[in-house]
Amino acid sequence: MQRIPRMTYRILVSGMDLNSIGFLILMPVGYLLLMGLMMGSIIPYMYFNGERINYVTFLAPGIVADQILLGGSMAGWILWADKRVGMLEQIFSMPYTRFHYLMGILISMLIVTFSGAFLMTIVAIPFISLNITFLGFIAVLFFLTLGTFLFGSLMLTIGALVRSNQVFNLISNILIFLVTFASSVFYPINKSTPFILKTIAEFNPLTYVVNSVRDAYMNNLGGEEVMGAIILTLLTIVLMVISIYAYRRIKFSATV
Repeated sequence: MQRIPRMTYRILVSGMDLNSIGFLILMPVGYLLLMGLMMGSIIPYMYFNGERINYVTFLAPGIVADQILLGGSMAGWILWADKRVGMLEQIFSMPYTRFHYLMGILISMLIVTFSGAFLMTIVAIPFISLNITFLGFIAVLFFLTLGTFLFGSLMLTIGALVRSNQVFNLISNILIFLVTFASSVFYPINKSTPFILKTIAEFNPLTYVVNSVRDAYMNNLGGEEVMGAIILTLLTIVLMVISIYAYRRIKFSATV
């Protein structure tokens, strides 16, 4: 049983260099403070679900939910790096199995996601009106976990299939950009939203996570969150099955 914690520790240590820390922590803090305060000066208040709030109160839950994309992306990055330099062969020559490695990645993703979400919440508290209940707190944990597994499975599949460093970076960067900005992280999706952007956002899993976390922070959970949870659960199961299949088919001789 100690192999999984050791593998988790190894993945966190190898993945948390200065560049990764800057990308996973400093960039979201910058989004929250710079965009929140600057846009907040332009948009003093806005209406969300019939409630008048300031822009930072709207933005903060979105930044918290966006941590699932950063935490999930870690799965693909670590797998790709280990595959590229031949580290997988060395790991599996020791008393570690593919299951230990996969569980280590999944646990690492959750640690990164929850750590980032906690930090974003602490940073945002002085600027927002927080009205979360115990049920809302459980809902936040649930949707963050679900979203992390969803995007982690997607990135794990990409990391297992591609063989070119340039292709992997291109796909992952474009995916993160599109998924983040074609969602409700930074702005509400309503009737005034351009049709193409609105359509993409409505099919974007991140939108469901962001809206659910935002409603949980504002104590406004309802039927939409139940439907969102069902959709996300089904999509996560499908992507996890695909990612496990791709992961199990990695051939070491083709990755060195």
